[in-house]
Amino acid sequence: MLAANTSQARPNNATCPSGNTISETFSSGAEWDMCWEVRDEEGVVLSDVHYKAAGKPRRRVLGEASLSQIYTEYDDGSASQFLVTDFGLGGSRLQTLNADMCEGGQLRSDDGRNVLCEITSANGYIYRYRDNERRQGSKLELFSASNINFREFIIRWSFLENGTIEAGVGLSGKFTKTTSDSSAGWTVTAQNKIATSFTDHYFWRLDFDIASDNGNDIVEQIMSVPSSDRLTKTRQSQTISTELSASFDPDGKKFWRILDQSETNTSNQAISYEMVLLNYAQQNKGNSSYPWLKSDVFITQYNACERFAVRNPASACGENVSEFVNGENTNATDIVVWYRLAHHTLPRDEDFSPAPVQWSNFILLPRDWTSSNTL
Repeated sequence: MLAANTSQARPNNATCPSGNTISETFSSGAEWDMCWEVRDEEGVVLSDVHYKAAGKPRRRVLGEASLSQIYTEYDDGSASQFLVTDFGLGGSRLQTLNADMCEGGQLRSDDGRNVLCEITSANGYIYRYRDNERRQGSKLELFSASNINFREFIIRWSFLENGTIEAGVGLSGKFTKTTSDSSAGWTVTAQNKIATSFTDHYFWRLDFDIASDNGNDIVEQIMSVPSSDRLTKTRQSQTISTELSASFDPDGKKFWRILDQSETNTSNQAISYEMVLLNYAQQNKGNSSYPWLKSDVFITQYNACERFAVRNPASACGENVSEFVNGENTNATDIVVWYRLAHHTLPRDEDFSPAPVQWSNFILLPRDWTSSNTL
């Protein structure tokens, strides 16, 4: 296991190191700005993420965001791996990028190496209505790449002109693990071997700090419950007052949003961001003896020593995210969301070698951030 350079998450009042600010202003006047840094364990970590809608005030969305663990379990039952804390996404695992890897963008350096690509590009339609009402949008994209045991993990953040944030992990590289159990993998004909299938569980840590006050955010759970004949749906909303572990419900359209207690848009609606899961088909639970694999979402009150979703070194805070959920208040406080995405890989002949990139993504979507479409 790596020796963590600090057992604490970034404090909410930390300043951004010189040269580590990223900002982008789009032609519409919409803006994104944030700070970034590199840690040995999580690799690239973003903080103080602000969005300014066109013609509207600049507001903070996230205090800090990182990939806080990758847990890999193999279908044949062989030893699992905790990639963030055992190997690390930073340090020598964080790959050096060159201009060809960041075509049309700007390379950002850490400790003398180019490790982050910042690029602004077109993102397709923001909206379209018939022929006379349409607009193309742009996005700011950041990505880094880390290599662990011949597998390449591309960590990508996209910040869209309309305020949407999309985060994802792209898996590529070479799948070198083999098995003698044909039911736990796939026969790779050209190499005459059985490639072991596996599941990666990606745990994201999202410290929401909506607007100017990082200590007055509220969590709301929303569902659209179908009637018995499934002809109608009834919206149900409830405030989550204590720490929670839960899972998405596609049938009930369950999701969560983080809203500010005091700040509203000009229509007096609470500003917020909601969480959107993109890969329902891949989402699954792992080893039933591990409580931190039983839920998709963990919502906790901010605690600086709760840094890694699993194998957290600060024993006073708990070893894993299921232990972080211990009844603390989440109503009008500093909220941290731990977001688990699962991806099962059953290797194909086409994956050898290297494998085409497989993406696991989620979206943070602004809800009532403005009183109308400012674009």
